Amino acid sequence: MSAPSLPDPIARLQAIHAETRRRLQATLGGTDRWSAFAAWIDGPARAAHDIVEQHLFAALIESMAGSDAVCIKGMTGGLARDRADLDRRWRQTVRPALNGAAVAVASDVLATWADDYRAWLARADGELLPMAARLLDDAALDALAADCTRLDDA
Repeated sequence: MSAPSLPDPIARLQAIHAETRRRLQATLGGTDRWSAFAAWIDGPARAAHDIVEQHLFAALIESMAGSDAVCIKGMTGGLARDRADLDRRWRQTVRPALNGAAVAVASDVLATWADDYRAWLARADGELLPMAARLLDDAALDALAADCTRLDDA
């Protein structure tokens, strides 16, 4: 398989995840950094997750047949449900706490959400993205790379 003509989309998504983990770790130590982290989560991180769910999941399922596709649907479905839960908690609990004056009061909520979010990132980076790198053909990788150009505007 030759290299895709656009930059490697798998490496790009992994880089977004690594930056998200780095920003999250830096933010957990100080409340003054939460607004910058929130902008990252609502911008590039959300855009990357949308690309994963809307395009990568479909490309992976299309690349497989039979029982393998069922297995991938189970994995991607679980990741999608977990992300929906993380997004709901972000919008309903975490983000509002960050906008308030009492971020320290909500530290348990923030810490729990952060742990769950790191676990989601680990699953995506440890299972999903390596599988995509192995299974997707050049055309699917090129389409994914084109989608990743949206990350420049996020």
